[in-house]
Amino acid sequence: MLMILCRKIKYVVIVFVSLLSFFAKADDSINHLKDRHSITFSYLDGEFPFSYTLTGKPKGIAIDLCESLAEHIGKEIGTPLAVKWIKVVPAARFQSLMNHQSDIECSDITNTIERRQYLLFSIPFFYASTAFISHKSSHLDNTNVLSGHTVFVTSGDIAVQAVTKLNAKLGFSLFTHLTQSAFSGFEDMKSTDNSVFVADDVLLYSLKATSPTPDDYVISNDNLIDAQPFALALPHESFALQKEVNNAMMEIFSTGEFDRIYSKWFLARIPPDNTLINMSMPSHLKQDIAKWSAEYASLHAK
Repeated sequence: MLMILCRKIKYVVIVFVSLLSFFAKADDSINHLKDRHSITFSYLDGEFPFSYTLTGKPKGIAIDLCESLAEHIGKEIGTPLAVKWIKVVPAARFQSLMNHQSDIECSDITNTIERRQYLLFSIPFFYASTAFISHKSSHLDNTNVLSGHTVFVTSGDIAVQAVTKLNAKLGFSLFTHLTQSAFSGFEDMKSTDNSVFVADDVLLYSLKATSPTPDDYVISNDNLIDAQPFALALPHESFALQKEVNNAMMEIFSTGEFDRIYSKWFLARIPPDNTLINMSMPSHLKQDIAKWSAEYASLHAK
């Protein structure tokens, strides 16, 4: 009986120590920011209008959101944070997070079940479906006519999985090529007859709008993946930072700051080519903003 009791006590001690270790580790993400007096963001280039490089500096709606977050989080933790940026490539886009070279990635990142196994995510800041673009003259506007054609898709994007499933459905008749960015994928499609480029619909509309001949291209009626949330990505154990990010995002939503950021990138002309995407806010996002704004108001009314 005594031995059984000792084993139980030992088990409780082990669990208690493990919990202490867990919470101590969870707090490291904020302590690191305070120690450095800075926050490091990574971003994916060529993902207009979410994240791209202009005159050597990161630009885009995700970039503006993260810069605003840095200010909000700095005020909340009592330490002004200098902002540092790291440009990453699609094939290894999350390595900087997993290696703790960056604190948050600010791009068009889809929050998926698979990615949640090794990353944390913020609440969503956008929703997009996965579709494809092609030459209008090719008449490739739905999945039923894609057999035997070339498909370009960005390496590391969730669209790769969708294309793989579609290829199996079509008897492995697709000629699939991985590209380094959305921009290069669109360019490859433009220079290849009877081909399509698969990506998030908002990126396709952006690429079409920035083309010198936008009327030459058509975006599919079929979606390979229905509306999915875009979110900011964090290292898997950065729970304290995730909480601060979500709190800051709720504040940004509730004050109308995000509405101004959204309008800047989707309802006004964007440099460098004065592009007008003219895309209204997705209904899923409007619902989320209303929900998070109400929750933020409720928390601060107490």
